Amino acid sequence: MKLKLKEWLLTVGAFTFFFYLYALFSYLGLKDFIEEGALKNYFRSNAWHLEIVFTSVLFGTLFIFINRLTEKKVIRKRSFAFNILLRSALYILALLIVGMVIFKVFETFGLLERELLEETRNKFLSFRLIASFLVYWGFFILLFNSIITISQRFGSRTFIDLLTGKYYHPKTEELMFLFLDLKDSTRIAEKLGHKNYSQFIKECVHELTPVVQKYKARIYQYVGDEVILYWNLNEGIKELNCIHLFLDYCSILKQRNAYFLSKYGEVPSYKAGMDAGIVTLTEIGDIKREIAFHGDVLNTAARLEKKCNEFNTDMIISQHVLDHFNGDNNFQFHLLSDLPLRGKTERVKFYSVSIK
Repeated sequence: MKLKLKEWLLTVGAFTFFFYLYALFSYLGLKDFIEEGALKNYFRSNAWHLEIVFTSVLFGTLFIFINRLTEKKVIRKRSFAFNILLRSALYILALLIVGMVIFKVFETFGLLERELLEETRNKFLSFRLIASFLVYWGFFILLFNSIITISQRFGSRTFIDLLTGKYYHPKTEELMFLFLDLKDSTRIAEKLGHKNYSQFIKECVHELTPVVQKYKARIYQYVGDEVILYWNLNEGIKELNCIHLFLDYCSILKQRNAYFLSKYGEVPSYKAGMDAGIVTLTEIGDIKREIAFHGDVLNTAARLEKKCNEFNTDMIISQHVLDHFNGDNNFQFHLLSDLPLRGKTERVKFYSVSIK
């Protein structure tokens, strides 16, 4: 659960803004009290600025911790409704904890005179302020969790691309695609039946999620038992993320063999095909909008994945992918063929991948 400085600073900055916004709403709601002098001394002391900064730092840190906690597989596998309710409850609990800690800090270090502290505490426990607090933060938490849910539905970066209209007009980019497909899927599906097979695939995909995040891949589609991943070219070839993702995923599944065997009587094993090149991206659809990819790269990657059975190998990459690799790596690439793939006239060189 490594905390990145950039993520922490952005989160604290965002909550500093929201807490100042809340302070503004509170001020307007308490304006009569302030003008009558009940809280005038508190706002004149500028201690409220310190309160907001401290609250933002503490709550921002807890906020990141809660998000990381709810990304654990055991929680992630539950329904969206469960995740929203759990996050909301933890956020509210975190706010209460931070509020108590801040008050204790102010009291312990004498940041406010005791009389003013007592007066402030009594006035801030008024029904009017508590109601505004619950309404404001209840709305904020509901809005935030809704955004998270939508973001998870599309993928965080895809959601931002849709929101900003990045691909409203078609654009071309150089991307790398990895097609993952379950081996012996037909036999396993017939043995398990539709319902158990769907649960089997669902659990396999849950194991893929942390690997996708680790190697900065993006998910294009789930198609039956197949998963289509992609990177922009630089991210894919950086430290050979595209190769390590597949090998790490296979390693994770292997470690879970005993679990899958005891529950389903089968162990999952995947094969992969990869190609890179120019792809056109554009928003498509009205009722269900998504970003579509058009280009020969996807067809080639799909056909290479199908070739794994023929050549008895787990992973096949094209010459286009290999051309971008640095020669200094821990992998061996064995030429399998330079014949045209099915449905294509152009000769394509493709290679198996193994560890040196």
